[in-house]
Amino acid sequence: MTEQPDHPPLGATAGRPPWERLPSAFRELVDDSLDSPVASAQVQQGGFTPGVAARLILTNGTRVFVKALPDDHLLAHRYRAEAATSKALPTGVPAPRLRLYRDAEGWVLLVFDDVEGRHPDLSPGSPDVPAVAAAVEAMTESLTPCPLPDVPSASTICVPMIHGWDELAADPPADLGAWERDNLPLLVELEAAWAARADGPALVHGDIRPDNLLITAHETVVVVDWAKPRRGNQWRDLTDLIPHLIMAGHIPDAAERALHGLQFWESAPAEAITGYAAAYAGFWTRMSRKPDPPGVPNLRAYQRRAAGAALAWTRFRTGW
Repeated sequence: MTEQPDHPPLGATAGRPPWERLPSAFRELVDDSLDSPVASAQVQQGGFTPGVAARLILTNGTRVFVKALPDDHLLAHRYRAEAATSKALPTGVPAPRLRLYRDAEGWVLLVFDDVEGRHPDLSPGSPDVPAVAAAVEAMTESLTPCPLPDVPSASTICVPMIHGWDELAADPPADLGAWERDNLPLLVELEAAWAARADGPALVHGDIRPDNLLITAHETVVVVDWAKPRRGNQWRDLTDLIPHLIMAGHIPDAAERALHGLQFWESAPAEAITGYAAAYAGFWTRMSRKPDPPGVPNLRAYQRRAAGAALAWTRFRTGW
C-alpha cells in the first residue's frame, strides 16, 4: 500500500459550499452582468477561506471564476481588499480582470475572468521554479513605485501579525522542539529584526504561494488572490517563495540559490531576510497550535508543515 501523507496538499485546506448556496438574486445578477447566462458551476476546492469558489461555464462556452463570502465573516475584509486592488492594478500586471463586484444582501461577491492554467511545480529540477521566480521579480518591478495610494504599509499590518516566538516564550508549550526551546530568547530577538526593513516602495502581493500562481498553456505566470496588498519592500514577494520551495523538497541552501541573480533578492539586507525567516517560523508555529477555524479543517496541518520549512530555513541562515 502506498503511504499517504499526513497533511493536505497546499490549496486543499478549506471546505467550499456550492454555487447554489448564494442567494438567487446574486446568481441572477451574475447572469445579467455577463455575456451569457450560467450553464453550470464547478466548485473549486482549496484555499484558506470557506466561501463559495466556483468556475462558471456560460451557455456561450466561455468561463468566469466567482468567489463569495458572507459579509460578516472575519475574512470578508480581504475580499473587499481584493476587489479594490484588482480594480486598480495597472495594465500589464499578470492578474485576472475583475468583471463584477457586489457587497450587498449579506454577501461579498467577486467575478473574475477565468484563467486556464495549472499550479506550478516547485520541486527540485522543475522548470517552473526559475519561471516563477523571474515572473515575481518582473511583477514587483512593474509595481514599483506602488500604484495604489491607499494601500496600508507592511509595518502597520504585517509586522504586528508575523511573529510568534515572543508569545511562545511567555509560556513555552511542553512539546516545543528542543532546538526552538534552547534558542527561544535568540529567536524572540531575531524575529523582530525585519520590522525596520518591512516598508518599501513596492506594491506587495503579500501571499505568494503555489496555489495563488497559475501557469497558462503559453507558460505565462498569473498571480491571483490579491487580498493582502501592502506597501512594502521589493524583496518581500520573492522571499515568500523560499518556504514553499522547501516544502516542495528543496534544502534551504538550494531554495535560496533558486533566487540568485534576481535583483530584489541580491539587494535584500541579510539581517532582514534572516529576521523574516524567523518571524514566519514563529508565526506558523504559533498559529498551528490554535483550534481549527470553522470550515477550514486542514489549515493547522498546513501551518505545521510551513513552520517546519521556515524553521529549517532559519537554522540554515543562523547556523545555530
